[in-house]
Amino acid sequence: MKSNPLENRQSKIAILYLVLLLAVGLAVLAVFLWRSLAFTGGQVGVPLDDTWIHLVFARNIAQGQGFSFNPGEPTPGSTAPLWTLLLALGIPFSASADFMIPFAIALSALFFIGCLWLAYAWTVDLTGRPLLGFAAGAAVALTGRFVWAGLSGMEITLFALLTMSGIWQMQKKGLTVLAAILFGLASQVRPEGHLLWVLGVGCWVIGDGRWVLGDGWRVIGDRLKALFWPAVVYVLIALPYVLFCLSVTQNPLPNTFYAKASTDGGYSVRFLVETLRLQWFDNPISLLLVPVGLWATWRRTPLMTLWFIGLPLAMAATVDGVWHHGRYILPTLPLQMILAAAGADFLIRRMVDVEGRAPLPRRLLIGLLALVLALGGSWRLPSWADMLAANTNEILEIDVALGQWLAVNTPADAVLAVDDIGAIGYLSNRRIVDSNGLVSPQLWPAVRQPEKLRRNQTLARLLALEPQPPDYTVAFVLWRWEIITNPIIAEEVHRVETGTHTIILQPDAFVHRVTWPYVMDDGWQVMGDGNDDEVIRVESEYGEVIRLEGVRMGRPDALTVEVDLFWRSLETVNVDYDVFVHVIDEAGEIIAQADGQPVAGLAATSIWRPGDLVRDPRVIQLPDTNFYALRIGLYNRKTGERLQVGGGEFVEIIINNQ
Repeated sequence: MKSNPLENRQSKIAILYLVLLLAVGLAVLAVFLWRSLAFTGGQVGVPLDDTWIHLVFARNIAQGQGFSFNPGEPTPGSTAPLWTLLLALGIPFSASADFMIPFAIALSALFFIGCLWLAYAWTVDLTGRPLLGFAAGAAVALTGRFVWAGLSGMEITLFALLTMSGIWQMQKKGLTVLAAILFGLASQVRPEGHLLWVLGVGCWVIGDGRWVLGDGWRVIGDRLKALFWPAVVYVLIALPYVLFCLSVTQNPLPNTFYAKASTDGGYSVRFLVETLRLQWFDNPISLLLVPVGLWATWRRTPLMTLWFIGLPLAMAATVDGVWHHGRYILPTLPLQMILAAAGADFLIRRMVDVEGRAPLPRRLLIGLLALVLALGGSWRLPSWADMLAANTNEILEIDVALGQWLAVNTPADAVLAVDDIGAIGYLSNRRIVDSNGLVSPQLWPAVRQPEKLRRNQTLARLLALEPQPPDYTVAFVLWRWEIITNPIIAEEVHRVETGTHTIILQPDAFVHRVTWPYVMDDGWQVMGDGNDDEVIRVESEYGEVIRLEGVRMGRPDALTVEVDLFWRSLETVNVDYDVFVHVIDEAGEIIAQADGQPVAGLAATSIWRPGDLVRDPRVIQLPDTNFYALRIGLYNRKTGERLQVGGGEFVEIIINNQ
């Protein structure tokens, strides 16, 4: 049988387009990587600290520690367990960051190339036009935001590839076992993959809607029977990590969902507006063609439409604004280009006059639309190359630099309370308590506090009551202002800074040595731990809700006296009481005083819980070194009302320092 010359020619053209597309993708990746290395002085890095978080989990998995951030402490802190497992494949070769960072980048770049191929093939399947397939793939390759994802060392491109593959498989053959495998794997790359499975099941059960016209429940019953094995396969893939999450946190999803999910203002219209803005600047031509593409492909592949529209709608219910250049919606960007190409094909097929003649030569029209679609976002490539470089440099100058410094300058058994945990955790090899709750769910009560002051007050209490309270905080000043600027508990020991603010958004970060105000002790041993201190046991109750257990006096020095008050919480109170400490002379006159909330407001009384023991240091300036007694009380600043103690308004401790 002789081959068809026309088919051979079309096949060669299709292969040529695909080869050219892959060459474009590799060239863009190379240029972006070159720009990043030029900016960082040759240092290979990633634009997000989250990549380093995955590497910590990967290292522990490869070393037999399971899904843990701190070895021996299981936690579902990996949002992308499958991505973490893929990264773990590199650890046996070398756990060095010099190897693992390029390995992570290579993986995300590989799946980036896979997305280009899939965009090409799927578009050709929908339109029958290799040129439009090339245009869709090139539009993806020339979208700087997606190139950024391809060099991020993150799971974004893998999630895009798996979700696209699953939807395409379902379009061609229905909800098969293979489609279920792809959806199941996607759910292990991002928890949003569970939503795609639900949408897929809905599309499969409803089908083409014949049941509405009369076939009734028989059609739905047949679909449900056919769903059995795909559902079994999906559950087998998705269930293990869900059970792991439940066993550790009693929640079915990874920690990050509960730590980051926040819509304080209700449904986030802001998120939708920011997403639409990003998509417009990605490629305005594609966004104009998308509505036509949705109309053209709806009956053939409804799941693609539901996913493209449904993912941002669902995300707007859980987060207030886009994170990291909209990375949670980035996996739908190839679909945007496929839909745009399908929309272009739909318009081309209808641009004929009543006699069936095209007003313009069809090939010219196809070529023009393909060109403008492919190049629609290319004008922003230079700015995104600079963005990748700046993001990477900031992570190197802040997070990587901190991790390296901590590895050298802190004890091996030091515990760190950290804001950006990834690079610091990987490079320092210290035990980490995550101030943002991503791998430390015990801190969620603080993370969920809407106010910065309240959040840090709660965080300070929870950190202090850890089995091993952190010895250092590693923090950004805008996030932890109330903690790290409080001289009573924090001593600065190191600082790093960066010149750009494109991903971290803060110019510097600090390491502080900390002494927490909450004490995990019966109290007396802590109160008497100083050789030169005079310890006075008090045991006086204020309003039956707070007890002053003791006072530790430092010796007066240069007209300054240091006083440590030890408060025990007996009942939860809703008032932030101020403390007053009056220094009086023998005549009963006040010669000096120190008023204010405990620990300069960081340990407000409304934060205390029954049983808490709080050390409240006071430094009082004296007119001379001769004083007679201290009077200590609590009062409500708003009303001026004092808590009663022993039938009076204060406890008087006679010092007789004359």
